[in-house]
Amino acid sequence: MRPFQPDTGPAIRVGGLVEARALSAQARLLRVVMRYAVKTRVHADPDIARIRRSVERLAAIAPDQPFGVARRAATVGGRPAEIHTFGREPDRHVLYLHGGAFVCGSPRTHRGIAGRISRGAKAEVVVLDYRLAPEHPFPAALEDAEAAYFDLLERGVDPSRLVIAGDSAGGNLAFALLLKLKGQGGPMPGGAVGLSPFVDFTASGDSFRLNAALDPLLHVNGLPSVVQAYAPDADRRDPLLSPIFGDLSGLPPTLIQCGSDEILLDDARRLHAGLSEAGVVCDLEVWPQMPHVWQAFAIFLPEGKLALQRINAFLRGIFEASGDAAQAEAAAGRGAPGSRPAA
Repeated sequence: MRPFQPDTGPAIRVGGLVEARALSAQARLLRVVMRYAVKTRVHADPDIARIRRSVERLAAIAPDQPFGVARRAATVGGRPAEIHTFGREPDRHVLYLHGGAFVCGSPRTHRGIAGRISRGAKAEVVVLDYRLAPEHPFPAALEDAEAAYFDLLERGVDPSRLVIAGDSAGGNLAFALLLKLKGQGGPMPGGAVGLSPFVDFTASGDSFRLNAALDPLLHVNGLPSVVQAYAPDADRRDPLLSPIFGDLSGLPPTLIQCGSDEILLDDARRLHAGLSEAGVVCDLEVWPQMPHVWQAFAIFLPEGKLALQRINAFLRGIFEASGDAAQAEAAAGRGAPGSRPAA
């Protein structure tokens, strides 16, 4: 398969900082609301029950269902899921793992992102309702993601036509799943996308200190609660918890987006560096002053719309490249999608 070749355009410098431009009025307002209504009141001293109620209530009172995208409930890998479809490209698939610090979030909270990806990439997007901590600690969520992945393959999805994507904690699960698949010798997906991925449970990146005051949403004081909820007794350097410490060679082409002020900035940078050093085709986009997972606010945020356009361009490149490879294999009389490796 030929590597993805990004359309950089005049405003993007792939592999580094997105070209500086005037911050939209919507972005300035969003940063203020996040800082004073969420960061200091919620994330500084997290209450899991309250966070869950707030997140789901917001999704209920401010629903985001992109125009023209069909949505249906399903069961994938033994777990509830929502499937978003648009257009007529049945051989394009995305398994999306939602964020929420491993303790909250659901397919309902991520309908905006999933729907816009489905519409922009003309792909079927499966958003998995994986089990949450602390009721279901590590590796429950990762096991659910793995089960969903192989369920899709068993339904006939070609892994080269499937991309694993996720934001924040879901980004962690996406790259942990890739490492687990690699360790099993299982079939790898065609690509991966990480939106502000949390991939270092040791919090050893400098941005946790340098961006502590700059980050408009995430509070460093809340990190121990997340770690304790999801992985109370695990080795924090375990690559299935902290993928940056794993052997990243052999992973599929990857796109990573992160905001320049995030405490997770070095997670994104170090993941990109590790993938690149391992020979993986990987693009990193650092967006000036964007808050954590700003793509979720694309309904009103211009920078969110543009970021999702970039993601969809990447996905289309992956699907088009895998389509060319499939045609070449068919002409050569070769085989079918992989199956789950024997236990």
